[in-house]
Amino acid sequence: MTDIVEIHVTCPTLEVARELSHGLLDGRLAACCNIGKEVDSRYLWQGKKERHDEWPLTIKTRADLFDACCEAIRTHHPYETPAIVGFAVDHVDAATAEWIAEVTKA
Repeated sequence: MTDIVEIHVTCPTLEVARELSHGLLDGRLAACCNIGKEVDSRYLWQGKKERHDEWPLTIKTRADLFDACCEAIRTHHPYETPAIVGFAVDHVDAATAEWIAEVTKA
């Protein structure tokens, strides 16, 4: 187990994904943000089945910055309740872990 996490959240537009990425990077809350290709999302919301095109955003950061990342995402995301999930990274290359620790907030 490492102290690195990946955070996943979907965004309603490519522009929102880019803006969130820039905010997290500028705030040194994330070392890296990857924006995926548009996906077809289907989910239940307020008692109804919904379908929207969304852009997945993957954020690489330290585990101790998870809550700060969530707060920044919730503050700047247009959804009332963005689905933010984090996964502990079990294995990571030592150089990658060092880089993530170096470029994120101390």
